[in-house]
Amino acid sequence: MKVNRTTLAEHRAAILAQAGQLFRRRGIAGVGVADITAAAGLTHGAFYGHFPSKQALAAESCRDSLLAAAARWRRRAARAADAGADPLAALIDGYLSRSHRDTPEIGCALATLGPETTRDPDLRAGLAAGTNALLSALVDILATSRPHIAPPDRPAVALAILSAMNGGLILARALADTPDQSSAALIAAAAAARRAAEPF
Repeated sequence: MKVNRTTLAEHRAAILAQAGQLFRRRGIAGVGVADITAAAGLTHGAFYGHFPSKQALAAESCRDSLLAAAARWRRRAARAADAGADPLAALIDGYLSRSHRDTPEIGCALATLGPETTRDPDLRAGLAAGTNALLSALVDILATSRPHIAPPDRPAVALAILSAMNGGLILARALADTPDQSSAALIAAAAAARRAAEPF
């Protein structure tokens, strides 16, 4: 039976959504094509009508997950600004929260899948594109919430903030068996991320 374009687009979106969650929960190596298609409610064969391989899907999933995260960051910052709160602090606190730490399957793909790019160069382009979207969002948030930071300095500050946030979240998850240390890592990383913008 021929499938129309709308249905094909829905199938592709379902594959990407389910793959994104499974990859973040179990790692790319821990997920098979059959796992993804079953979660999406599709047949194994349907997968290859959309993606040539699991690695191609993983690269696109990484990029799309991070592009969606960048859009969420912008919305969170805008809501904070509308409420009279500090947009940058709201973003940092949301990222380095216990709830984000404890739900990797719906969290930032950079923290869950970033380390895998060191072993798989095919993932790097997708992850890099998504990471650049996060950095662009941070630069724009800095422009409105920290206007005293000169435009040429904003990319470096954004990179420092993202490094502190991402590294802190990875460490907090790695310390899950020692809850006090894990929570302390979140707090320390949030402080470091805030300090990244203080010298300016």
